[in-house]
This record gives sequence, C-alpha cells and structure tokens, in this order.
Amino acid sequence: MTESFIFRTPRLGEHEPPLTPAERGIATHTLLQYIDYSRAADRDGILSEIARLRSMGQLSPRQAEAVEPEKVLRLFSSPTGIRIRNADRVSRELRFSLLSPAEEYFDGGEGESVLLQGVIDCCIEEDGELTVIDYKTDRVRGDAVYERAELYRSQLSAYASAMERMTGKPVRECVLYFLDCGKAIKL
Repeated sequence: MTESFIFRTPRLGEHEPPLTPAERGIATHTLLQYIDYSRAADRDGILSEIARLRSMGQLSPRQAEAVEPEKVLRLFSSPTGIRIRNADRVSRELRFSLLSPAEEYFDGGEGESVLLQGVIDCCIEEDGELTVIDYKTDRVRGDAVYERAELYRSQLSAYASAMERMTGKPVRECVLYFLDCGKAIKL
C-alpha cells in the first residue's frame, strides 16, 4: 500500500499577523528618529511624514500602518514636544560606548571598569544645558506610569552620565515620555 501526502501551498503575504508590541515600538521610534519637526504640529503633517519615511524605505508598509499618529501628535503638542521643537539643538539616536567605573553601577566594583553602551533617543540643548529624553511605548495607565518610570531610572542616569562625559555640558534633567498615555515623567 502506497502512502500519499497532501501538502498545502503556503499563502505568503496574505493575512500577515499584526506587528508585535516590540515591533510597533521600533516603528514609532523610527518615525521619531527621522520625523521633520516642522511637520509634526498637526495630524496631516505627521501622516505626510509617515508616508515620506515609507517612500524612503525607512518604514516598511506594515510599520507605517502600525504607527499611531495621534500619539505622536500628542507628544509634539505636549510641553516636552514643544521643548524638542524649540530647542537650541536636538540630537537623536545617539549611540555611545564608554568605559565607566564599575562602582557607579554595582557594589564591590571598586577598581574595575564596565563598558557602558546605549542609544539615547533624544537629547536637547537649551541655554547650554542638556535634557535627555527617552521615549517609551509601554502600555501603562494611571498611577502605574510612575512605578514603570522607576524601572528606567538607572538607565536614564547612565544616559545622563554619558552625555555629560561626551559633551562636557551639564544634564539639567532626564525625561521619560510614555507615548501610550501621553505622560512625561521627570527623573
């Protein structure tokens, strides 16, 4: 007796699963990295920036669909977004690698060094002082945002230390901006 097998032909490109939360976060961060701030003042401008980045290949079609323009507009309409748009200088997606004293990060590290690496989403300069801004796409609501912000405190402290060492300028403050709930938390 001969066995027969039936194989289904895969349907590529049909009914693609939605992007994961992490993939949506990457899409949003990509938009924030490349958006023309002068076009971020209204929904139409943000939509045209999404289309521009899609046409340039910075955002895939799926990523462009996943970005929520209302949340981006809420950012750029907020005091944090207005500061970004009006800053003396703005730097985005700053990658860094620095050797740092280990004791700054954990007990018992005296005399040792750690390699500190990261990517700072945004750093603005106002009147010679810096503000480090980190965008978060975490889905948090209400008072849970303050608890979540505490989880990122050491990350932003490390970013502030890196910026001061790289620029020689003081960091005035660090801000977490939660896009989902539109809340800025100063740390």
